[in-house]
Amino acid sequence: IESVSQTGGHLSSNLGTVELTIALHAVFNTQEDRLVWDVGHQCYPHKVLTGRREGMNKLRMRHGVAGFPKRCESPYDTFGVGHSSTSIS
Repeated sequence: IESVSQTGGHLSSNLGTVELTIALHAVFNTQEDRLVWDVGHQCYPHKVLTGRREGMNKLRMRHGVAGFPKRCESPYDTFGVGHSSTSIS
């Protein structure tokens, strides 16, 4: 909440996916199993769970954590997505 209030971002959509993200990471081996986020701005909990918690203070800023999954940012981001329906296309 603190990071988003400072740098902007999508708070409510991420709060809605916290439990789902924890469950996905508990059930699947996300180092090997691919997760594709259909709505990219729901990935903040995923970023926290995959080692980017410290970078959230620079969310959506230059040299900070991206607001969407970004393959060059982490091996856990297996697919670059945008606002919605990317997995369908």
